[in-house]
Amino acid sequence: MKKWIVLLSVIFLAMSLTGCEALQKKFTRKKTTVKNPHFYQLKKYTRKPSPELYKQHYAYWESWQSQLIQVIGENNKKDKQCIEEAVGHLKDMQNILIPTKAEEMQPHIEKMEDAKEAIFRGELNFAKRDDIRRTLEREDRAIKRGFCYNKVKDYLRKSFDDE
Repeated sequence: MKKWIVLLSVIFLAMSLTGCEALQKKFTRKKTTVKNPHFYQLKKYTRKPSPELYKQHYAYWESWQSQLIQVIGENNKKDKQCIEEAVGHLKDMQNILIPTKAEEMQPHIEKMEDAKEAIFRGELNFAKRDDIRRTLEREDRAIKRGFCYNKVKDYLRKSFDDE
């Protein structure tokens, strides 16, 4: 019995001297340092106006415009999205054109902006919706007639810096 008491006291003394540092270390949070990611620019890209860029904006405008004409008045959120995208692509097309040709597009953009304001104000009763639809159809035909790629290919800018 005396051996057991001595053995237990030795074990107890050994545990009290060493403590539970390994156990405590296991459950404490380690400090982490957040490193800022490094981004390396491999190649410097410059955007230049190109026929492909104009054709792309034209195709997107045409798609959004036709979708708006078809569904105007059915869903207010969809109407807002369509008119915003259509006007945005028209402005992008205008930025690709030289200033003299871009000025010719300005009245069409202004009419589209007026339709956009009416849609955002929520003035889409039966009569106003038909009026806006007719305006959109007129502008659709006018822009397709005067600003398709074949008509403006000689009026594209060489770079965005030239005025």
